[in-house]
Amino acid sequence: MSQGSYDDTIKFRAGALKEAAGELDAIHLGGINISELARAGLTDMLRRSMTDEDKITLYERYKAGEISEEATRLLLGEEFDLLQEDIEEFAAAAEDDTSQYLV
Repeated sequence: MSQGSYDDTIKFRAGALKEAAGELDAIHLGGINISELARAGLTDMLRRSMTDEDKITLYERYKAGEISEEATRLLLGEEFDLLQEDIEEFAAAAEDDTSQYLV
């Protein structure tokens, strides 16, 4: 895992992306919110890049207090709540009395 600091602005060579965004901002009535588009795009790409194993590891790190709920929710989206529901249902099922099923 990379240990880079994300406290600073994320930087990359925008090139044609910057030019395209500037042109769209210039021609779109009222302009566009480039920062919001960048946040939404980065969020979407981060989610797409995650494997199921990444999601499980991320959730485990959240439960261990190593990552904030906000960051976990950002990366997992609606899957965050689904994971919590699945864990609660599994825990409840584990507590059920299954002795009636023993032969």
